[in-house]
Amino acid sequence: MIWDMVKRDFRNKYAGSVFGLLWNLLMPIAYIIIYTTVFSQLMAAKLPGMTTGKFDYSVYLSSGILAWTIFNTTITRFQNVFIENSNIVKKIYFPKSILVFSLTVSSIIELVINYSLLFLVLLGIGYDLHFSYIAVFIIIILQQIFCTGIGLILSVLNVHFRDLNQITSIIIQVWFWLTPIVYVLDILPDGLKKTMSFNPLYYFIESYQTLILQGDIVNFTNIFLISIFTFLFGWIVYKRMINEISDLI
Repeated sequence: MIWDMVKRDFRNKYAGSVFGLLWNLLMPIAYIIIYTTVFSQLMAAKLPGMTTGKFDYSVYLSSGILAWTIFNTTITRFQNVFIENSNIVKKIYFPKSILVFSLTVSSIIELVINYSLLFLVLLGIGYDLHFSYIAVFIIIILQQIFCTGIGLILSVLNVHFRDLNQITSIIIQVWFWLTPIVYVLDILPDGLKKTMSFNPLYYFIESYQTLILQGDIVNFTNIFLISIFTFLFGWIVYKRMINEISDLI
């Protein structure tokens, strides 16, 4: 049933468009090309701590923002998942967590596509691909397990508190700028650098950036523990609140 919902999700995403599912390839490749061409000219020399490659900042930006974009989109979809599917939630008895997990699988597929395309672009602009790059797919899964833990909580809370969408939107915007995605950590004052240890998403983003730019695997233990703890906590909250959902939608 999860796979059926994943296929429905991809069909509905671009329903009625000329290119249909092809947009899953066209959109990320367009973003990557923009990042690697435009930002290689505008930003490469403005950030400390980077190497001298022409495309280094562009690759740095792409490696983090691709993950962030899907994370942001998935969080938004998680919190509305029961409201948007209220008809089947009310009328059909089934494990409602399937709705959440189907979004998790869809987002993982999107991330795999995005980073596979990034690797192709890296080859095209002269970067060597490291065997360690295969670890990016493990990071993707762990990131979306972390995201699912948050999503489980938001999906049930949003039914109770409809203002949650607006609150979450603000938090996500602040969270973006508190995470070194468009800037490098080295430009921050020492006091702000220390706060990064409290930002769980920082460990994921740094893992992508370091792996893709340097071929090194970092933060694996941290992101594994963060993912498992967040998912388990989210699952506990979800199980305590899910039985009230049908009556509140």
